[in-house]
Amino acid sequence: MTHISLHRCRFVDFPPSQITALAFSHPSAPTSPHPPPKNLRLAIGRANGSIEIWNPLSGVWAYESTLAGGKDRSIEGLTWVQDHDSHGRGLLRLFSIGYSSVVTEWDLATGRPRTHTNCNGGVIWSIAAQPRLHSSETVNREEGQEACAQKIAVGMQDGALAILSTVGGKGALSYVKTLMRAGTSKSRVLSIVWQNRHMVVAGMADSTIRVWDIRSGRAVSRLSLNKDRGRDVLVWAVQALPNGDLVSADSRGEVCFWDGDKYALKQRIKGHQGDCLTLEVGGINGDTVISGGVDMKTILYKHIGAGRKWGQVALRRFHKHDVRAMAAYECGKFSVIASGGGVDMTPIIIPLRQFLDEAHLEIPALPQSPIVTSVPESRLIMSWWEQEVKIWRIQELGYDENKGDELYLFPGEEEGRGRKLLSRIVLANDEYITSASISSPIPQNGGHLLAVSTIAEVKLFLLRPPRASSSSASLRVSKITIPDSLRLEVPEDEDDPDDDEMEEDIDLANEGARLVRISPDRRWLSVVTPDSRVLIVKLAVEPPADPKSKATVIFESSVFELPRQDRPETAPRALPLPTTDTPGKRQLKRLAHRIDEGDLETYPRTISHHLFSSTSDLFAVSDLSGYLDTYILTNSTIPTWKLNPKNTLLPRLNSPLSALTFRPSLPFPSPSSTSSTANPEDRLILITSKENHILELHLTTGALSDWSRRNPPTHLPLDFRTLKSHATGTFFETSQWEAKQRLWIWSANWLWMFDLLKDLPEGKPRAEATRGALGSGAGHKRVMTGGLVVSGPTVNPPPPAPTKKTITSGAVTDSEWEGEGYEDDEGASRAIILANTQKKRSKSGTKSAFWRSNRYKNMLGFLPVGCREEVLIKGEGWKDGQLLEAMEMVVIERPMWDVKMPPKFCKDAGSSARGGM
Repeated sequence: MTHISLHRCRFVDFPPSQITALAFSHPSAPTSPHPPPKNLRLAIGRANGSIEIWNPLSGVWAYESTLAGGKDRSIEGLTWVQDHDSHGRGLLRLFSIGYSSVVTEWDLATGRPRTHTNCNGGVIWSIAAQPRLHSSETVNREEGQEACAQKIAVGMQDGALAILSTVGGKGALSYVKTLMRAGTSKSRVLSIVWQNRHMVVAGMADSTIRVWDIRSGRAVSRLSLNKDRGRDVLVWAVQALPNGDLVSADSRGEVCFWDGDKYALKQRIKGHQGDCLTLEVGGINGDTVISGGVDMKTILYKHIGAGRKWGQVALRRFHKHDVRAMAAYECGKFSVIASGGGVDMTPIIIPLRQFLDEAHLEIPALPQSPIVTSVPESRLIMSWWEQEVKIWRIQELGYDENKGDELYLFPGEEEGRGRKLLSRIVLANDEYITSASISSPIPQNGGHLLAVSTIAEVKLFLLRPPRASSSSASLRVSKITIPDSLRLEVPEDEDDPDDDEMEEDIDLANEGARLVRISPDRRWLSVVTPDSRVLIVKLAVEPPADPKSKATVIFESSVFELPRQDRPETAPRALPLPTTDTPGKRQLKRLAHRIDEGDLETYPRTISHHLFSSTSDLFAVSDLSGYLDTYILTNSTIPTWKLNPKNTLLPRLNSPLSALTFRPSLPFPSPSSTSSTANPEDRLILITSKENHILELHLTTGALSDWSRRNPPTHLPLDFRTLKSHATGTFFETSQWEAKQRLWIWSANWLWMFDLLKDLPEGKPRAEATRGALGSGAGHKRVMTGGLVVSGPTVNPPPPAPTKKTITSGAVTDSEWEGEGYEDDEGASRAIILANTQKKRSKSGTKSAFWRSNRYKNMLGFLPVGCREEVLIKGEGWKDGQLLEAMEMVVIERPMWDVKMPPKFCKDAGSSARGGM
C-alpha cells in the first residue's frame, strides 16, 4: 500500500494578464460549404505584450505557442493580412499595435518581431486590415501589386488616419499617406472598420463616426451622436454588415444601426447599463450582431418582426468582469465568437449560430504550458513568469505518536507555514522568460544548476545552499558565464559520405531560446532556438572539493546542432486555376466558393516539446505539425547525438502533442512492463491534443509498444477522450519496492491517472466520442432539465454514497484517492490526509486501471516532492509494524478569486467604466 500526503499550495502568485485584442487569421465565409481552412489560427493579445496562438481544430481549440512580450509592452490591437496569391496560398502575416506610434509585424516561426514601422504620427489607438481580394478575383494589370495587396488603416490619438501598404511580402510594410484630418486634435480614433476596399469608417471620441475614401483621402460623411449629459460619446466599436450597413457601440451602452448608403441612423437599442466596448457581426446574411460591455453582458441581436427591425433576443453573462474584445469566424458548420474578458483574463468560445442551443467553452486563464517544476530530492518548487524566477522549499512532515499515525506539518507561523522562499531571481533584460529548467542536486551539497531563456538570451546560474554559519535559508545565486565562441558542429550525414562536417562559431548566450532543459544526469544542456534549431552542449560539472568551495561548470568546446528529419510538404492543394484568361461561369462559381488557405511557411514545424529520458541517453522533440524527431546518444569515445535510424518509421500525428514523456523502467520488471527492446527506457508516451489519445512508441523499433497494442485509443475512457481542455503536464509514479507504473496527467481543472501495468477495459464505440465532432466549434449541446437550461457543460452525476467502512488511519491506499480533506483557506501549504474514501473497483472486483478527479481547479502543476520511503504505520485496524510506502505530492493552484482585480461595474457609478479615456 501507499501512504500519500498531498500538499495543496496556493502561494504561487502568478498574475494572469488581461486580454486586450482578438483576431482570426481568415475572414469569415458563412456561405461556404467547406470546413474551416487548416491554417486557421486565433491570436489572443494580452496587456503584458504577449500574443497566444491557438488552433481551433474544428472545435478542439489547441494551444500552440506564445509570442513572448516584454517589460512595459502591451498589445492593444491585432490584425491579420494575407498576401495575394492566385492559388490562395499567400503568406499569412500578423500585425499588432500597443500604445506607441509603430506597427509591429510578427514572425510566427521565430516568435520575434519581424519589423517595426513608424506611422509618422501620434499614439495609435486602433488598427484594421483592408478586405482581402479573393484568389479568384482579377484586377487590371496596370494597377499592379498595389491593387492586390491589402492595406492597413491605423487611427491616431490626434484624430488622423494613416494608410500602410503590405506590398513586398513578409517584413515589407510601408507608409503610404495620412488621410485628411477631421475634427479636433482631441478626436481620438477609437475604432476602425473597412466598409469596402475603398471606404474606411472610424469611431471617434467626439460623439461622431466619420467615413473616408482612401482614393481621394477626404472625409465623405460625418455621423453624429447626441452627447451624453453634456459629455462626448465614445464610439468604442464599429462594424460593417455584408450589405454595407454600419453598426456602432458607444459609451452610452447603445448599439446603433446606420444606413450604409445614406449614412443615416436607422435604429438604436440600449442594452447595456454601462459602456458597450465591443461588437461582432455574423450570420449567413449578416443578420446577427453580438455586443459586450463593462456590465459583463453579452447580448444577441437579430432581425425580428415583419419590418425586419433589429431586436434584442438573448442576454448571457459569460464573463465575471468586463467584455473588452471579440472576434467572430464562420465557415461551413463552424460558427463561433471568441470573447475576451479584459480584466476577467479568461477567453471564452461562444457559439454564434447556436447561441441559444449550445454551451460556451471556457479556456483557463492560466498558462497552457507548465511554468512550475519540482526537484523531489531537495523538496524544491520552482516557478517562472515574465522576468522573475522563484524557488521555494516545501517543509518536511513530522510524526507524533500522540497524534496517532497521521503525518503533519511542524508548527510555525500560519502565514508562511509549510514552505520557505529560498530565492527570487529577476532578470535585468526586458524580454520575458520563455523557459526554465533546474537540475537534480549536485553531489557533496553542491547545489543546483538553473537554466533560464528568453527570446534573446540564454542564462545559466548556480544555486548553492546557504553557509552553515549563516542564519539565512536563502540560496546563494551566482551566474555562470557561457563562452561566446563555442564551436557549432553539425554531425556528418551517414547516408551521404560526401557531406563534410560543418563547423562555425556560435554565441550560445545570445542565441535566445524557446525551450531549455538540463538532462537528469547534468551532463547536457539542450537549447531550442527561436527558429526551432536543436542545440545540445556538453557540461562538465565538478562537485565542490570542500564546504567552502563551490561546484565548477565547464562547457565543452563544441555545440551540436541536431539534424531534423526532412518532411514532405503537407500544404493542402488548391483547386486548379482556369487555363483561359476568361474563365467560364462554372469555373468562377467553383473558385468563389473555395477558401483561400493561406500559408504559414515554417511555423507548423515549430518545436513545442522536448525532453530527455531518465537515463539521459535518449532525446525527443515534437513540433506543431505532429512530427517527432528522436535522437540517441552513441557510446563511442566521444559521446555524440545521432538521429534515430528508426525516426522515419515514427508516425505523423493528426494534431500537435499536448504532452509527451518517457516511460521509466521498473526495478522489478514484470511481463506486462518489460520492454521488448534492448533499451528499457526507449518507450515514449504521447498525448494528442485533438482527440486525447494516449500512444506509446518504441523509439528503437519505430513501432507501437505492447501496451499500446493491447490498449488502443478506443479503450480509453469516453470521459477522457471528450475532455474539452488538453493535457498540460504529466508525472510518472514508480516504486523501489514493488512493480508500479502510474501515469498521472493533469490540466488546469482535471487530474487523471492510468495504471500502465493493467489493461483498460474495452469500451463500446460511440459516435460522440470524438472531440469537436458535434456542434459549431464551441461547447456541447445544452440540455433541458426540469424546464431550466443548463448554462455550462454537462456535469457528471455525483458518485454514489460511500460504503459503510470505517478507516481509522489517515493512509491513502492505491485505490483510495477520492476523499474529504480540508481546504487551505489561508493559501499555505498543508499536508492533506485523505480518509473515509470509496474504493474504485471494476465490476469484476479488481482495481480499476484508471482514476480521475475534478476537485482541483486552476492548477498550475501536480508535482512530486520529497523521496519515496517506507514508514511504519500504527493504529487501529493495522498490524503492528506494518510498513507502508510513503510519498508526497504538491497540487499548485491559482484560484481566480485570489487574483487582484479592480471592482466590477456598478450601475450607480457607470461613469467610472471609462477609465479616464
